[in-house]
Amino acid sequence: MKRAALYIRVSTLEQAQEGYSVGEQKERLIAYCKAQDWIIADIYVDGGYTGSNLKRPGIQKLMAETDKFDLVLVYKLDRLSRSQRDTLYLIEEVFRPNDVDFVSMQESFDTSSPFGKAMIGLLAVFAQLEREQIKERTWMGRVARAKTGLHHGGGYIPIGYEYSDGKLVVNPYEAEQVRKIYEWYLSGSSLKAITDRLQEEGYTNKYSSYNSWSSVRNILENETYTGRLHFGDIVVENAHEPIITDEQFKAAQTLRGKRKELYGKNAFKSKHPLTGLLFCGHCGGRYYMRNTGKYGYYACYSRTKQMKSMIKDPNCKNKIWKASELEPIIDGKIRELLQSPELAAELSSAKPKTAPPSQNASIEKRLHEIDKQINKLMELYQKDDIPPEILGERINRLYNERTALQSSLVPVTETEAMPFDLVQELLSDAAQIWDFADEAQKRRIMQSLISRIVLTDDNVEIEWAF
Repeated sequence: MKRAALYIRVSTLEQAQEGYSVGEQKERLIAYCKAQDWIIADIYVDGGYTGSNLKRPGIQKLMAETDKFDLVLVYKLDRLSRSQRDTLYLIEEVFRPNDVDFVSMQESFDTSSPFGKAMIGLLAVFAQLEREQIKERTWMGRVARAKTGLHHGGGYIPIGYEYSDGKLVVNPYEAEQVRKIYEWYLSGSSLKAITDRLQEEGYTNKYSSYNSWSSVRNILENETYTGRLHFGDIVVENAHEPIITDEQFKAAQTLRGKRKELYGKNAFKSKHPLTGLLFCGHCGGRYYMRNTGKYGYYACYSRTKQMKSMIKDPNCKNKIWKASELEPIIDGKIRELLQSPELAAELSSAKPKTAPPSQNASIEKRLHEIDKQINKLMELYQKDDIPPEILGERINRLYNERTALQSSLVPVTETEAMPFDLVQELLSDAAQIWDFADEAQKRRIMQSLISRIVLTDDNVEIEWAF
């Protein structure tokens, strides 16, 4: 025999309406349980509460006691909630995981039946529409603010600014820190080195004392510091006073992109100067340093099979280089560059690399097809040309596929050429210290100058970062 939890809700206005009073609902629900031969486990009542949200003591108690009953019974679907989203949440996230069915008298809605399960699919559709409408209204409001040059506000105000009357106003003390961060980064310092230096010099901001390099990273990636307000597709120039120039920001993004692409989270943790820069010209895999006795060697992962995840072609036979042979070759090519401003100018004036063809084309095409199918199904439902149980099954399947596809979308970015004045500055600094630099300093210089090094048998080709 099933145990039923009766849920009753009335808002202030509905208490006086026939069929909606607590007593009326309770009487009909008890009678329904007797007809179905169900035991009443408990009765949960929310008197004078709106159904637009779940901030109700009765529904919260019911959600916490799902082990006491086998099903939830309401007089009408909107008694549980007036929000399709909340109704779906209760059924899918609270009731079903605890093997609790849901029944509504008026609509003959029963999630234990095939028709009731199909209706869950319809609820998912309308809940999604409800979410999208809320998001759209919120987004439109924020877009309207952005178009007038007003900051969207919120809990986080960029370091270097204060928030006043919808505008960002420069904080002189923090702005000085932002300028130093860009200056140090463009001169070759790593995020950690900048963070350590800020701490050593005693700098603090409205959020911390730079106890994490994530603050430095966020500053380097924030276009707000150029005076530009960027919100979605809305871009407002000169929305507030800039702290850095547009050229400084673009130069920092160029370096950030190179470092992310080539080194990821493990940039220069190795003591070997070429680690992270070397790539195989045959299979495209990475080279790494391996020590055999007193000699060091650079070898392709695909050839040595040292790490399965790094193997690109198990049949790769590219050359294994002695460190004592390869490193002087690289050193010589770097010295040639440092001593040849003409070569630097020629390299810097080369055309920017173009972005690769979108990897998302087929995914985006299928997403468009899914949206069209969902719209068609809804049209058929409105015309009574498709049974609800079939509609629910098809829409559930399409939404599951759509969610999976959206999570697999890959962002595609363009690579910009490094400005020549920055190239000149990098070369000038590198030329002055290269002969006296330690291994850590040489790694930082290489990170700024070199995009990657491709080894193809005996050939060594350097792809410069500008």
